[in-house]
Order: sequence, then structure tokens, then C-alpha cells
Amino acid sequence: VFIIAVPLLLYFYKEYHRRSADITSVAPVLKVSADTIINQYENDETAANRQYLGKAIQVNGAVTQIIHQQDTLINVMLGTDGTMHKVSCLLDKRHSSLIDQYKTGQQIIIKGICTGFLLDVELNRCVIVEK
Repeated sequence: VFIIAVPLLLYFYKEYHRRSADITSVAPVLKVSADTIINQYENDETAANRQYLGKAIQVNGAVTQIIHQQDTLINVMLGTDGTMHKVSCLLDKRHSSLIDQYKTGQQIIIKGICTGFLLDVELNRCVIVEK
């Protein structure tokens, strides 16, 4: 029992503490503006999912809001003020310190994995693309 239990516990411990892969070096499949991707999801969510879902995409747009949800969770909202939907970019915590140089209204380029459309277009594991 001990011979089986120890490797099994080590495996579960390793999996529990595993980090997601850093996408800094991943080339984006598509480059798009925040307003364009929002319009595509508003007009035809199924077609937009076929084009973006599960892929690394690069989105440029104006920062409308920076939300510090917890010490390590930072969500950057891109789009146009006054519109209902935005692009919600959840920053990878390894790269969250770069957001300190940006303020609301500034243009930014963010790369992330598209996970679909809820109230906003959702991007996860995001990194800020340096110009």
C-alpha cells in the first residue's frame, strides 16, 4: 500500500500546484482590435467561436478599466466607453506587474487565449505585448 500511495500522493501534489503554460512566446493566430472582436461576437457568436475559441489571439484597444480582484488576479477591460460589451483580459500573474504603466484610456496590446463570450469576450492567460 505504501509503495502505491506515496507516488500517487506526489502525482496529485504536483498536478495541484501545476502552473499553466506561459504564452509569451506563442505566436498569435489572429490580430484584431477590441471593437472588431466585440462586434463579431455580438453579430454571430457561433461564427466568432469558430474563428477565435481556444486560440491565441492578439487584441489591441483602449483600456477602459483595470480591476484588481485579488492580490494576484488582475482583469483588464478593453473596448469603447459607453458600450455594453468589452474584451475581458485576465492577466497571467507572472506578467501582472507590467499593467502598472498603463492607465484608463491608453492603448494597449494584449495576447491571450479566447475562452468565448459571456457578458464580455473572455481572454485568459493574457500577457501584455511590448511595442
